[in-house]
Amino acid sequence: MLVDIHAHLNSDELKDKIDEILSQCNIKIINAGVDLDSDLETLELARIYKDIVYPAIGFHPEYIEKAEKEIDKILPLIDKAIAISEVGLDYYWIKDEKLRKKEIEVLSTFLEIGEKRRKPVILHIRGGMSDFLQLISSYKLTFIIHAFEGSIKIARKILDLGGYLSFPPIIVRDKLRRQIAKEVPLDKLFTETDSPFLGPEKGKINEPCNVSITLSELSIIKGLGKEEIEKQIEKNFYRVFMQ
Repeated sequence: MLVDIHAHLNSDELKDKIDEILSQCNIKIINAGVDLDSDLETLELARIYKDIVYPAIGFHPEYIEKAEKEIDKILPLIDKAIAISEVGLDYYWIKDEKLRKKEIEVLSTFLEIGEKRRKPVILHIRGGMSDFLQLISSYKLTFIIHAFEGSIKIARKILDLGGYLSFPPIIVRDKLRRQIAKEVPLDKLFTETDSPFLGPEKGKINEPCNVSITLSELSIIKGLGKEEIEKQIEKNFYRVFMQ
């Protein structure tokens, strides 16, 4: 069973061919909401594609300027999801210091809920890693960094804090991600696609079944059978998200 813990099936690039996409492989997908509208779409996708697509509810830090209008409407939806996502910190696109502080406030709200309701949190951290590491140490919850793009040193810190790391198919053309993946224990590792982004070929639309490409690369990196890695990631999925 393939596992994609982070996808956006309701994106413009994919939403009109979901049936076709899901027919191509045996897979379980966590679809991540990024704002109120996409959170609602994610819940509907999970209803339509029950036991294949699972909902993650969140608010992407890139949309921080509309947080005041949406957060209070998003939070009640979390009880309907198996995870909180896509939440986090984005200092790559968000440069304004006041907005960055607001990102931290919003993320803190989601982390508090994740801790109280025992919901795993899948995180987008692009820049702001030092702020995130300082923040996450205050909470007792299960967290996964999706599409991790930091250093090996930071990866080790995340693992020491009990976190998980997730790798998309872009790993086939990213030397640093391959080096990091080599160090991540199998029981702390996930596959994802971030579809329609982060595909194996630059400029091409990514799809969930491409996690198979990630698995092939991980097999080479770790010197293990592809099937062994696939089975362990499936175990990780049930342990983290289905308890």
